[in-house]
Amino acid sequence: MIENTPHPGDTRVDELRQQLRALGYLDAGVNRFLLAPARERRRPLAVALGAGARVGLLAGALLGPAAAIGVGARIPGLVSGVRDAAVLALYLAVLFSVAVGVLASITSLTAASMVRGAGQRFTSRARRVSSAAGWVVAIACLAYLTLWWRTANASFGWSAPIWTTAALILAVMISLLLGHAVRVTTLAVTGAARGGGSLPPSQTRSWPLVFAGAVIAFVGAAALLVVTTSAGTTLDPDRPPLTVASVGQRIRLIAIDGVDTTIYAQLKPSLRHLGSALGDVRAILSAQDTSDPARAWTTIATGVSPERHGVHAIETRRLAGVRGVLTAGGGAIGRVIGGATDMVRLTRPAIASRDERQAKTMWEVAEEAGLRTAVVNWWATWPAPAAGGIVITDRAVLRLERGGALDAEIAPAILYDQLRAEWPAIRDYARATAERAFPATIDTPISDILRRSGELDATIAGIARALPVDSLDFVTVYLPGPDIVQNALLATSDRGAFAPSSAAARIEAIRRYYLFLDGLLAPLLEADEGTVVFVVTQPGRVQPPGDGLFAATSAHGTAERMIDRSAKGTPLDVAPTVLNALGVPLSRELGGRSLGLASPQAARYVMTYGRPSTQPSSRSGQPLDQEMIDRLRSLGYVK
Repeated sequence: MIENTPHPGDTRVDELRQQLRALGYLDAGVNRFLLAPARERRRPLAVALGAGARVGLLAGALLGPAAAIGVGARIPGLVSGVRDAAVLALYLAVLFSVAVGVLASITSLTAASMVRGAGQRFTSRARRVSSAAGWVVAIACLAYLTLWWRTANASFGWSAPIWTTAALILAVMISLLLGHAVRVTTLAVTGAARGGGSLPPSQTRSWPLVFAGAVIAFVGAAALLVVTTSAGTTLDPDRPPLTVASVGQRIRLIAIDGVDTTIYAQLKPSLRHLGSALGDVRAILSAQDTSDPARAWTTIATGVSPERHGVHAIETRRLAGVRGVLTAGGGAIGRVIGGATDMVRLTRPAIASRDERQAKTMWEVAEEAGLRTAVVNWWATWPAPAAGGIVITDRAVLRLERGGALDAEIAPAILYDQLRAEWPAIRDYARATAERAFPATIDTPISDILRRSGELDATIAGIARALPVDSLDFVTVYLPGPDIVQNALLATSDRGAFAPSSAAARIEAIRRYYLFLDGLLAPLLEADEGTVVFVVTQPGRVQPPGDGLFAATSAHGTAERMIDRSAKGTPLDVAPTVLNALGVPLSRELGGRSLGLASPQAARYVMTYGRPSTQPSSRSGQPLDQEMIDRLRSLGYVK
C-alpha cells in the first residue's frame, strides 16, 4: 500500500506561495512571470535557477535589439539590412539571456546566504540585501546602455538632444525594470532558503517617487555621457562641403603590387614605359606590412591606418543568417576560433568588402567634391554604391566571366551592359597577349603561372581602356600580377628549398613579367596633354617587407611640382598627394602629408571628410561569394 504522504518540502512551498501572495508580490504581471518557479519548485537552488532564467529572458528581449544597434554602428560591415539586424538582435538576445540569467541566479543565491543567519532581523535584512542587489544590477545596466549609446552615435553626445534624451529615457526604463526583477527574485530565493520566514511586504511606490528616481537615474546617465564624450567631438557630416581649386588637369593613378625595387633598378634601362613613369620624379615609400594586400592597399587608398579604416584582412567571417561580414581575428588563435565557428556552421568564410571600411577612399572624396572618377579592381570596393562615380570592383571580372544580373560588382549599372558587349573582345585580347608573351615551353608550370597572371592584368587593363578615360578627372587602376607571380614561383613549401638552377629560372621568369607589364601598360602610362600619371608600387606579400615607389609624370613637366624627388614618404602620403594634385582640400584626419613641392602653409584643409556613404547598393543578382573565395584561393591569397 502506497501512502500519499505530503513531502515535507511541499508545506514549505505552500507557505512561500501563500506568503508571496499575501505580501502582494504576485499582484503585478511581471512579478507573477518572474516568481513562477517559487510557486512550483522546492529547493532554493531550483528557485534561483528558474527565476534567473526568466530574468535572463526579460533581459534578452530588452537588451538584444539595443545591443544590435550598437554593434552595427561599431562594425558597419556586419549589418547590411533589416534582416541582418534582426538576426544579430536574436544572437545578442540569446547571449544576454544566458549572461544575465546566470548573474541573477548567482546574485540571488549570494544574497540568500547573507540573510540566512539574520535571526530576528531577517525581514529588515532581506529588504536591504534584495534592494542592494537590484540597485547594483540597475546601475550597471544603465552605465552599459549609456556607454553603448556613446559608441552607437559616434560620440556626438548632446549635439543631438532629442535622440540622446529619448535613448537615455529608454535606458533608464530598461535598467529600472531589470533592477526590479533582480530584487523580486532575490527576495523569493531568500524566502525559499528561510523556509517560511517572514518576508518584507511588497512596496508599492507612488508614481511621484518612481518618477523622482527615474529623473535621478536620467541625470546620472547624462552626466556619464558628458564625461565620457570628448568635449571637442562633434557629429561629422557624411558629406562635408569641399571646394575644389581647379587645376585644369586629369589625374591617372596606376597601382602595381609585387614590384621589387632591386629587380626594377636592374631592368630600368629595358623598361621603356615603366622606366619613364618611375623616372627621376619619384619618392621612396617606407616599408609597411604588406602581408595582406587588402589591408595594405586600403591604407594607401584612404590615407589612414588600418585601425582607422577598419580593413584588416582579406578573409573575414559572415555570421549565419547575416549578409554583412565580421573581420576575422588575426594570428593562430583567430584562425582556430574561425575554424571552430565554421565547423558548427555559426560562421562561414567571406572576403573583405566596402561595408567594412570606415574611412573614405581618395576617389570617393574626389567624387563628393564634384569630380568625375573611376576605380578599377581595387581591394574592398565591392559592393559598389548605386550612385556616384564609376566603380569596377574586385569582383567585376568574375561577374563579366559568368554573366547574369549584377550583385553590385559594377556601378553605375548601365555600364555593365556596355562592358558585357565588349567582354568577348577584352577577354580574347588578354588571352592572346599573355599567350604571345609567354608561349608554352619545356618548363610548363612556370609558363602557366606567367600566362595566368598576364591574362588577369591584361583583362584589368582592357577594362580600364574601355572606360571613357578622357572625360574623367581621376582614374585609378590596381594590377596584382607581379605579386601573384612572385608568390606562385618563390613561396616556400614543406618540400624544401629550390635548387639554385630552379631558383634562377624562377627569378628570370619574374624579370620577364616586368618586361611584359611594361608593354601592357604603355597606353595607361602615356601622359597626354592635360594628364598627370601617378604610379605607386608595393613589394607584395614578401618577407621582410620592402620599400615602395611613388612617382609622377606628365607631358609638359607639371609633374615635377607633384612630388618632391628628395622626399622620403610613407604609404599614408599617397592619398594626400593625389588629392592635393586634384585641387581637393586635405583632411586633418589623414595620417600622411602631401609630397608636393608646395609649402604646407599653402595647402587647404578641412577638419574631416566625414564617414563613408551608407547608401544601398543595387544587388539583384546571385552573390559570387564562394566563387570569389575559390578565385582568390587559386591565386594564393587565401588558404
